[in-house]
Amino acid sequence: MITIEGRNEFGEVCRKQIQVDKSWERLRVGEIGLSIDDGKAIMKSLQSAVVNQEMETYALFRRVCPDCQTFRPVKDYTKRRIRTVFGTVEVRNPRWMLCQDCHPGMVGGFTVLKEICPDRATPELMELTARLGSMLPYRQAARMLAEFLPIEPTETHATVRNRTIRIGGLLDDQLVEEAWQSRSEIADQCQLEMQLPGDHRKEFVISVDTAHIRGADPNMARNFEIVVARCGRGGRGDVGGRYFVTSNTDRSEIRDRSLQALRKEGYCGLGDVTVISDGAEILKRLPRAMPTPTKHIIDWFHIAMKVQPMQQIADHLVRSRSDLVENLPTIDRDIKAVKWRLWHGRADRAIRDLERIIAQLQPLRRENELCSGRLHRLGSQLLTYIRSNRGAIINYGARYRAGLRVATTLAESAVYSLVAKRMVKKQQMRWSQHGAHMLMQVRTAEINGELRDRLRARFREPEPQVPSLFKPKPPLLRAA
Repeated sequence: MITIEGRNEFGEVCRKQIQVDKSWERLRVGEIGLSIDDGKAIMKSLQSAVVNQEMETYALFRRVCPDCQTFRPVKDYTKRRIRTVFGTVEVRNPRWMLCQDCHPGMVGGFTVLKEICPDRATPELMELTARLGSMLPYRQAARMLAEFLPIEPTETHATVRNRTIRIGGLLDDQLVEEAWQSRSEIADQCQLEMQLPGDHRKEFVISVDTAHIRGADPNMARNFEIVVARCGRGGRGDVGGRYFVTSNTDRSEIRDRSLQALRKEGYCGLGDVTVISDGAEILKRLPRAMPTPTKHIIDWFHIAMKVQPMQQIADHLVRSRSDLVENLPTIDRDIKAVKWRLWHGRADRAIRDLERIIAQLQPLRRENELCSGRLHRLGSQLLTYIRSNRGAIINYGARYRAGLRVATTLAESAVYSLVAKRMVKKQQMRWSQHGAHMLMQVRTAEINGELRDRLRARFREPEPQVPSLFKPKPPLLRAA
């Protein structure tokens, strides 16, 4: 027998006894000490005692009228089931009437426990369910909860999914409200600070990329895109900053989310903003919508990965194809020169060199030469890519030597940690755009370390359910 004793807020002694059955025969099968089932029974009984005591104390506190300090009339008493991490607890749920002395002629009541538990579940259970649902498949998250916690059998994968989507909606509403505030507070301004040599933290960097998710709607495309970004400041090796994810690819939506994330990093309208992307069309809208000065940079990794196969094919031709070396004696050095010029920001020279290389490969392509045709096709793709992103190609060498970022490494890692591990890698699931967006809000808040704080921000000081027109003001109340 386990006896728990304590004093409440009024000095009364409260006791609770919990019984645990142990027998000698259980030792012979290896059951030593308290088992998981014993722990569940103990915590469930203890939780029931604590929650009932807290609910009774809060209901009594809310019965006192804050204006005249008298008890409000009782309307009725009902039962309310509250789901917690240690089981479902049934408590008495009173409803109080409005004070007739302070609100004459007003007839109405309000539910007390709805103020602190509007979801019929504790915020801790909601947070834990959403966190597991954002990291694991819904069925696996439900099995994990049932394995270690004394929860009801009704806590199925559908419950985990519904709670995760609901909390994602609450987080998204908070982000939209903060984005509107960021839009009204931050105006387009130019940087007037003096350039300091080696000051990496003067620049705010947005590394942005897109992720493809399998769609569940048969009337839509097979895959849909979501925007994944990481906003921070500093150079290579510094902390990456905050994440944000959105399925809305509208320019204003991406801008608002970016400004909101930058505000958390210290951006207040002054500072150099640099957007690093892979040149996708939906990502080119962001630099044009951001406050000035904003610079757009094409990720060097994507450029290098387009040059790398060309370099490998050219080296193979020089080593093994002596018949082609006569027509292309310096093909390997020419491609290295193109890469060198792109690294140093000489896009026009690189375009002219690529045009010359493609012209040299054209006759060999007509002869159905496999390597030359492959090299011609890769060169044409690289030429188109450079022409369409000519204004975003900079001197990567100088920027790299200055200790600044030149690649979307942060965005690539964000796509893997946020999207790929939950929705793409080995997950044979299809998602609706709404469900994927809400799930990503929970996952992003968890990685940013603000999930618990955002959920607690929902709860404010309770107010009586009285229209503001009939609520007496303090001067009028004193006069009365």
